[in-house]
Amino acid sequence: MICSVPFRDPVRFVLVAMFMHEAVTVSPAFEPTRGDFRKASDSHVRVLSYNVNANFTTGTSLDSALGRIVLTVDPDVIAFQEIPTLLAEDAIRQWLEARIPSDEWSVLLGEASGPIRNVLATRFAFDPGTTITDTTPPSNTRGVTAALIDLPATVSQTVDLYVMAVHFKSFATLEDHAKRQQHADAIIHWMRDARTTGEHIDLAPGTPILVVGDMNVDHWDQGDALPCHPTRTLLYGDIFDESTYGADSPPDWDGGDSADAAPYDPNTGDIHTHRAQSNDPGSRYDRFIYTDSVLRVANRFILNTAAMSPAALAAAGLLPDDTTTASDHLPIVADFALGPDPNPPGRLLINEFSYNDTGTDDRSFIELRNVGGREIALDAPLDYHLLTSNNNVPTTPPLAENVSLDFDLKGVVPPGGLFVLYDAAGESSAVAARIEAALPALQRQDQAAFRLNNGPDAAIALVTTDNYHEILTTGTVLYTTATLVEAYLYADAEPGGSHFFRTDSANSLLIELTGGQLSTLDLVSDTLSFSRNAGDTTPNSFAGWTLATATPGTPNGRTSARSWTRY
Repeated sequence: MICSVPFRDPVRFVLVAMFMHEAVTVSPAFEPTRGDFRKASDSHVRVLSYNVNANFTTGTSLDSALGRIVLTVDPDVIAFQEIPTLLAEDAIRQWLEARIPSDEWSVLLGEASGPIRNVLATRFAFDPGTTITDTTPPSNTRGVTAALIDLPATVSQTVDLYVMAVHFKSFATLEDHAKRQQHADAIIHWMRDARTTGEHIDLAPGTPILVVGDMNVDHWDQGDALPCHPTRTLLYGDIFDESTYGADSPPDWDGGDSADAAPYDPNTGDIHTHRAQSNDPGSRYDRFIYTDSVLRVANRFILNTAAMSPAALAAAGLLPDDTTTASDHLPIVADFALGPDPNPPGRLLINEFSYNDTGTDDRSFIELRNVGGREIALDAPLDYHLLTSNNNVPTTPPLAENVSLDFDLKGVVPPGGLFVLYDAAGESSAVAARIEAALPALQRQDQAAFRLNNGPDAAIALVTTDNYHEILTTGTVLYTTATLVEAYLYADAEPGGSHFFRTDSANSLLIELTGGQLSTLDLVSDTLSFSRNAGDTTPNSFAGWTLATATPGTPNGRTSARSWTRY
């Protein structure tokens, strides 16, 4: 197992402490924004997925950067993509052992595809007779490099981990989309085979299964071209070619969906990994898909040295351009723990908002709260949006959308934590400093042009879009599946009945606002806001709200200025 000391090199540790002008002390593990990427527990299995763009043992500075990255991540299992085909198994093993001393690595070479191949490696061992380089029936480009990994007693004495490392076909022709679909179909068939007796593979019931690698799905975040839907297949087991790969098969042991770990950059909240050379990578090709009834994510991150502070880089032993020069992909990492997550899922609710000052609007904001038991990354696997309506939301369903503004939320909200959407230079200027002092960067979004209409009959809605996108073969229309979290209408000038809020044409979600979602009240002072009472977690109901002193970025108080008279 990995060391539990803060750094492998004691000299480096002393120099880092001097650089930071702090005493040499042992701090809690896993503080990535400070450059501490150690696992929080030896019972976790750390998996690194990295498309290295064939920059491996090149004898150049690229190889040095890769070495520093691997040493910093200190993984238990590695899924490499684009390893040069000419490299022998022993050469890869020696490279790893030279950089992570005192570990004997097991290495499995995947199918060669021209000059590159996948490689699966572990500091543990592969269970004998479990390694494959492709499924049966076969998948597609570069196959499936898979094995059952023999976990040490510090993790489990009875359960092992089955890992399937992949690199799906890239590019965006219809043929490319079809090849990714074939790959996904083959994986779901193989997972069904593994869960059932007979055919080619039998895993012990409840064996965690992880599919990991550069999947190239949702190509460039533009979607999977219909009729192909490989993202949906991987998550839900919806097989496209049933004549070859059999009927649909929900891939988890409990008969349900798999999960998407969706790592993010701990410094920026960004979920994208390609191209690494860009300050704003445009795609999320690199993924962990896993059976969450028997496996859970303890920690997850994308390593991007360009986003790290000088102190964090020094603490981690990295250089500012390591990830941007080492490859065109950023490495993704997840620490997995055995068993289902005992905490309830994250659950985001609208918690407080202010929209109409007596003079100039300079105190507007919307605050959200995570009332669940797990953190919520607002970009993936679900993508959260805050929608505002036009004024005069109608009392009959409109044929066209009546969205005024659509804010794509960015950040991460811990359990019990708050998130605030605001515009520091605009309609939130009077409260911006307060928000920024109260919340860390990933729990607030300074959004230019953010505003809330002053009514009458104005609405706000919190919605999510699904794990996948689908596009017509012409590439002109993007379809998403939108789900309402909750919505409210304020300054209701037409009490009674319902009001209707229709979202954009890509999903055409029709939201009916009725009863407890409607309020006739207006804010009567710049110091007040619409505020959910402490302890209330009922969605789509103003029953647990009051008009209270505004507290953007801090918990709502229990003392209200005025109670609701209609809901």
